[in-house]
Amino acid sequence: MLGENAHSFIPAHAAGAPEQEAFLAASGDLGLAAMNELPDVFFFVKDVERRFVYWNLAFLTLMGLTAGELVGRRDEDLSPGYLVEHYREDDLKVLTTGARLVDIVELVHNVDGSYDWFTTTKFPVRDRDGAIIGVAGITRSLTKRAGVAEQLLPLTPAIELISREYHRSLSIAELAGAVSMSPSHFARLFKRHFGTSPHRYLRGVRLIAACDLLSTTDDPVSAVATRTGYYDHSHLTNDLVRAKGMTPSEYRERYRRVQAPRRQVVRG
Repeated sequence: MLGENAHSFIPAHAAGAPEQEAFLAASGDLGLAAMNELPDVFFFVKDVERRFVYWNLAFLTLMGLTAGELVGRRDEDLSPGYLVEHYREDDLKVLTTGARLVDIVELVHNVDGSYDWFTTTKFPVRDRDGAIIGVAGITRSLTKRAGVAEQLLPLTPAIELISREYHRSLSIAELAGAVSMSPSHFARLFKRHFGTSPHRYLRGVRLIAACDLLSTTDDPVSAVATRTGYYDHSHLTNDLVRAKGMTPSEYRERYRRVQAPRRQVVRG
C-alpha cells in the first residue's frame, strides 16, 4: 500500500489489476503522496483497462464514494452511458497515442441538481521501460476556485467566462478582454494551448451542456437549444449530428432513461 492513509491511495492489487507492480514502481515518479496535500486539486489514476487504481482524498470526496466503491471500478460502473462515452474517448486517446490532453472542459451535474464546471488534464502513466500502463488525470474546479485561477493558467479567466456565459454570444474581443490581451494575441495563444479556436471551443461547451439537458430533462429541443446558446432547433441538430451522428431526439431516446447513481460529469 502506498502511504500511511489507506483511504488516500489504493494499490492496484486491490483492484486485481495485472499491472500492479508497474504502478507501484511508477508511483514515486508520479509524486502521488504530494497530491494528497492539495485539497483543491482532484487527482486520479486508471490502469490500461480504465479501472480506478489511485486517487487523492479530494477526488474521493468529490466523487461521493468510499474507497471500496471506487477501487477497481470503471466509469461504466459509476455513470450512465451518455457520460461514459466522453470519458472513454479521452482515456483511449491517451492510452493508445500517449497524447497529453490539456484542460478538457467538464460540466459537473451535482447530486443536488446544481452545476459546476471543471477543467481536467490527462496524461499517460509509463513504466520504467516507457510503456504506457495507465492514464492519470488532474481536475480543478472553475466555479469554486476563487482567487487562484489566474495563477494557474493565463487563459483561465476566459475559460471561466465561457463556462458561465456560453448561452450568449461571446466575441473574441470580449474573451480577450477577460485576460487583458489583444484579440489577435489571445486567439494565437488560445489555439497554441488548446489546439482549437476560441469559437470552436465555445461550440464544444455548448454541445456538452445541450447533451446533458437532452439526457436529463424532458425540455423541448427548442428550449434546450435556446438555453445553451444555439440559434434554434436546427442549429443544435446540425451540431449534434456532425459531432455524434444523432439528432437531438435520437440522442435523448438513447440516453435519457439511464440515471447516474451519484455525481455526473460530462467531458468535452
